[in-house]
Amino acid sequence: MTAPWYGTAPPPLDGRLELPAVRRELARVEDGEYARVVPVASSLRPVMLPRTSYDELFTATADLLALLRRTLLESAPTAAGRIAALGADEAMYPLVMDGPVEEDYATCIARPDVMVGADGPRFLEFNIGSGIGGVVDTALHTAAWVAAFGGPGRTPFDAVDPLAVRDELFVRAVRDLGVKPAVAIVGTLRDFGGAPSRYFEIQEESLRRRGLVAETFEPEDLLDGLGLPGEPRYRLGLRHFTILEWLGHGIDLGPVRTALDAGVRLIASQTAYLVANKKVLGWVSEGRPWMTDRDRRTVQRYLPWTRVVGDRPVERHGRTVPLPDLLLEHQEDFVLKPAIGMSGRQVLVGRSCAPQAWRAAVAAAVAAQDHIAQEWVEPAPYRMEFDGPGGSGSDEAEVVPVFSPFLFDGRPAGCMVRYLPPERDGVVSIHGHGALSNVAFALR
Repeated sequence: MTAPWYGTAPPPLDGRLELPAVRRELARVEDGEYARVVPVASSLRPVMLPRTSYDELFTATADLLALLRRTLLESAPTAAGRIAALGADEAMYPLVMDGPVEEDYATCIARPDVMVGADGPRFLEFNIGSGIGGVVDTALHTAAWVAAFGGPGRTPFDAVDPLAVRDELFVRAVRDLGVKPAVAIVGTLRDFGGAPSRYFEIQEESLRRRGLVAETFEPEDLLDGLGLPGEPRYRLGLRHFTILEWLGHGIDLGPVRTALDAGVRLIASQTAYLVANKKVLGWVSEGRPWMTDRDRRTVQRYLPWTRVVGDRPVERHGRTVPLPDLLLEHQEDFVLKPAIGMSGRQVLVGRSCAPQAWRAAVAAAVAAQDHIAQEWVEPAPYRMEFDGPGGSGSDEAEVVPVFSPFLFDGRPAGCMVRYLPPERDGVVSIHGHGALSNVAFALR
């Protein structure tokens, strides 16, 4: 049975164009992050939520993000101390900046992943930092859905362009840092498996509409593009990458370190990826001494029971038990996740894992202390509309959506939605798992 949180009224489709026109609008989303990866026009309507449910995604995101931030920052007074507190590899965090900018811009860009259960949303993890995926894709899909419902002012929902909200963050950074209004986008198309160069051009054009000079640099071209050595042409940049991906590509991070040492400020900062370490989520779930009653209620309401895996006792449902025993005796109740990871890689779902493989995974996680165990969230399905046989007409089918609300500089910036095609099970991720991409809107 579907969750009341989704709303009980049928979706308002009276203003939607005829299906062939809807398909044409969606087919224009061909320059996005996932071009050539997923069938863009597979869903024939967006997800439309009641205003209260939609707003709840963002208020809960802001509240949990504040708890994650404080928890990480209070774990140690320096970035090096926080890395040590996490038991993390220093090599994964080589781009810490000097000065207050490092902490000031640690949580300015965030996108949690949220599963809806029978009683509402549960936050499975937080992606924090400007290397998060889906911003361009969501911006393009948002524009397509607005057109598919007759254009601005004619939609039954409110639409937000995530690029425009993110641009305002950089307008603020220009002012606060006292630098010229120019943004260097530091990234590589290798992250997107041969996506067209238009992917970065879309972001440059959006920044320019806010009066900011904008240019993209591949890592090998960064120092020449910035004019280094010498006075940098850009003092502010969008850090459009993750260390994990670039190490996988064999990319040398030295030029980025050189740019930072020359005074270039890339945001979001390196500390963003410390806050995003899933061990911090486990710490928050377990509770911190400084938490207020309101903090604890927020955690209880929105976070599944989550713990850092180790050979230690934990409390669950009023009982204190050794964590390894709990995971082995109640395999079907838990998911194992690496503390650092993306796109659902190496995530192990207990209820769909062979017992021998689960035992081995738990033993390895206990020894390494580099995983979290999270209580399984039973998802509530959502009814979606898809192309009918042969592309004529449409059919409805249930999917299990993952909601990913964007919060930029504390402001709601749209919401990406992903789900596997009907009748498919597994990890809901676009890269490597073939999930479909969509957008959620708030009904007026």
